[in-house]
Amino acid sequence: MPATRHIGPADPYHVLVADDEPQILALFKEILAPDDDLELLPQAASGVSVPAAPPVPVYAVTACRQGEEAVAAVREGLKSGRRYAVAFLDVRMPPGRGGLWAAAEVRRLDPYVQIVVMTAFSDIDAEEMARRIPPADRLLYQQKPFHPQEIRQFAASLCSKWNSERDFLTLQTRLESIVAERTRELAEANERLTREIRERERVAELIAGAKREWEGTFDSVQDMVVIIDRDMTVKRLNMAMAHRLGLSPKEVVGRPASFVFDLPDSDGGLTRRLGALIDGRFHSLELALPRLHGEFLITASPIYLAEDEPLGTVFVAHDVTERKVLEKKLRQSQKMEAIGTLAGGIAHDFNNILGIVMGFSEMILDAAGNDENLLRRMEHILQACRRGKELVLQILTFSRQTEEESSTLRLSPLVKETLKLIRATLPHTVAIEERIAGGPDTVLAEPAQIQQIVMNLCSNAAHAMRETGGVLTVSLDAVHLPGPGLRAPGLPPGQYARLAVHDTGHGIPKDILERIFDPFFTTKKPGEGTGMGLSVVHGIVRKYRGEVKVKSQPGQGTSFEVYLPLSFLAAQAAEDDSRAAASGRGRILYVDDEESLAEIGAELLAGLGFQVTAETDPKRALERFRAEPGAFDVVVTDQTMPGLSGTDLSRELLAIRPDLPIVLVTGFSESLSKERVKALGIRDFLLKPVLRKDLAGAVSRALDAQS
Repeated sequence: MPATRHIGPADPYHVLVADDEPQILALFKEILAPDDDLELLPQAASGVSVPAAPPVPVYAVTACRQGEEAVAAVREGLKSGRRYAVAFLDVRMPPGRGGLWAAAEVRRLDPYVQIVVMTAFSDIDAEEMARRIPPADRLLYQQKPFHPQEIRQFAASLCSKWNSERDFLTLQTRLESIVAERTRELAEANERLTREIRERERVAELIAGAKREWEGTFDSVQDMVVIIDRDMTVKRLNMAMAHRLGLSPKEVVGRPASFVFDLPDSDGGLTRRLGALIDGRFHSLELALPRLHGEFLITASPIYLAEDEPLGTVFVAHDVTERKVLEKKLRQSQKMEAIGTLAGGIAHDFNNILGIVMGFSEMILDAAGNDENLLRRMEHILQACRRGKELVLQILTFSRQTEEESSTLRLSPLVKETLKLIRATLPHTVAIEERIAGGPDTVLAEPAQIQQIVMNLCSNAAHAMRETGGVLTVSLDAVHLPGPGLRAPGLPPGQYARLAVHDTGHGIPKDILERIFDPFFTTKKPGEGTGMGLSVVHGIVRKYRGEVKVKSQPGQGTSFEVYLPLSFLAAQAAEDDSRAAASGRGRILYVDDEESLAEIGAELLAGLGFQVTAETDPKRALERFRAEPGAFDVVVTDQTMPGLSGTDLSRELLAIRPDLPIVLVTGFSESLSKERVKALGIRDFLLKPVLRKDLAGAVSRALDAQS
């Protein structure tokens, strides 16, 4: 039966009457649709209070003299949206086919119409009628002659039942509170009808069937549902809740609410918090329930017997554990991205500062001569600057702002080589166990960054075992991930190399496990670490479209698993680019808006024998070049400058002289990469701070390529 609106007191019920006797038809109209309503129940005696009578139903009677007419009326009613609630059909209606044929056709057209078969005499008994016109719960048998009161009661009862069935179909997905209340109302209504029509057993069976259907619907809901009464006692629960508790519903009903919501050894805090929701209003909140093994969106809905008298509360727990895990990952990703953006933003200024210190330090070293104290002090300054440079590179790696040249390489030789270096730095109480499996291990990556992953993970593992000693296990194998799952959520299906580092140290407490990849977060003492190791590992792995997972239990050690997509291209051998840079020839235009950096660059290159012209204004440098395009062999320019960036300056210079070699220097730019720089026609690309040998090498390569 399609969902339709509820029939109200003023809306008529459509009743179909088919009888070959015109007097019977007139009698039905007089009984069901008289001009003046008749009282069905006696009035109370004076001074005696009786319950208010239910509203008298209104009927619209359609009269037919043949079974064929009745079937046609039902068919036409279905087309126009008019459904018949009850059909009173005489068995014998000559010369037509009769009431039994009409009942079967009406049932086929509208399975939900309530049919009453009427006859003064029939050779077909009631059981045979029920078999021919199923279902039996929508078929009644009435022997003629009948009393008008019986027809009234039949119509009222069957129309109420027909209307209740229609309401039930539209309400089957609602909570038990509404259905239970409706069941109670139906039970009371059916009890009254039973007393009136003396068919209490049949009505009770109808109610029992509706209850069984509701219970089936209630237990099929996948969310966990429990009803708590005003005494905080479990009144009812569905199968989803029972399965989560590992018990049958009978073992839970009657127990206190704390049995469902709190662990046995807890103080009942969760039950008290949920008990505060039993105030007759609707509530919802998200809450972790260890007893139910997850996090849930809990809604609390009151059940009312009457206004301001709640019988209890329906709690529905929707499992949001997986969603919360994804939300935590999203927040972590957003946090890492924000920190990466901040880290990249300060890299430019920090690199400029380092460049000034390193540049002047190198020039002081050149002029120091044999002053050992000065040489030693300057070497300390340069060493500190190099550490600062490495720290900036780690920050940029974490923020995914550096663009190294990636190539196909095999992991097993690289891991073994790195472990050889690590052995010399570990205390004798820490043993290394290698588990390098054979098989495919070729990935697309940069060798130094793979080594950095291994070094950082092993360094952290060794630190966790430095007091008690232990075993550091490093394994490498290939795995196939059929799809995202608990092992590595977010990774697409495919073949992956899995690098695992396990230690037997003290483990990581649960409360800080989510923060271990945060930059500068560390549990080490001052001077023992910067807190950048794991964040750099995270940045490198995510850059190569991989994933890093961690498992740890306090006192049981820690395991890190790094998943990198396998590449099935042949591994390339590393190129040796250690040749000495040529120097001492060429005219250079050096452009940097930092006056100190421009001075340093000019002096460093001039000290190598180059002829250098320094400019701090890119627009003035462009005008000088336009005036004499052939006066310079190479242009070295900074990227981030006010008024005209390095790439914009390069475009202008190349438009004047397309064969001009240009070297671009930058402290930070998230939009630049070697590929993009080369596409612009720029010969080389250097990251600040730049040492003299790196700058001289880039200039020499540009001159060699020009030659």
